[in-house]
Amino acid sequence: MKRLTTIVAAAAMALSLSACQRPDQVAPDVLSAKPAVELRAMQTRAYDTTDRNKTLRAIVATLQDMGYTLDKVEPLAGTVSATKLSTLRLTATVYPRGTSQMTVRANAMVKIEARNTQVDDPQFYQKLFFEPLSKAMFLQALQVEDSGGGQSVAPNKAVSGSIPASEPVSKPTPAQGN
Repeated sequence: MKRLTTIVAAAAMALSLSACQRPDQVAPDVLSAKPAVELRAMQTRAYDTTDRNKTLRAIVATLQDMGYTLDKVEPLAGTVSATKLSTLRLTATVYPRGTSQMTVRANAMVKIEARNTQVDDPQFYQKLFFEPLSKAMFLQALQVEDSGGGQSVAPNKAVSGSIPASEPVSKPTPAQGN
């Protein structure tokens, strides 16, 4: 009987210890409690372009402008992953929508106490990703030659996001473009 008690006690201890998390294990992600359709709606925007590569470049530029460090860019898969301050990770995916649009979906995770928690605040996605991305897409579209007056906007060659003073920028005026 003593041997059986010892075996049961050892088995109970082994089971209780196996439930403990080792320091090298990662805690499971905490996903949003919001319905998938609601989450997808706040994370997704469509853009009037058919150029997937330009859209990916705009995403890369936007994330870098906002202080993110690029972790991975997969042009064939249409994904960009970036991290900010080692606590915020954002992944954006680009895919076609119909014949005239590209869809961008962003998903952000925040690391809190060794756990990744999904961001489910619509204001985060709107104000801190899609508005800056929309501005970048608009500015990128301005770099295309203006067919009305033959004027073009010089491409931005500076790393900091500003155009060097030695490189004049031709801006169409209402008289030139119309």
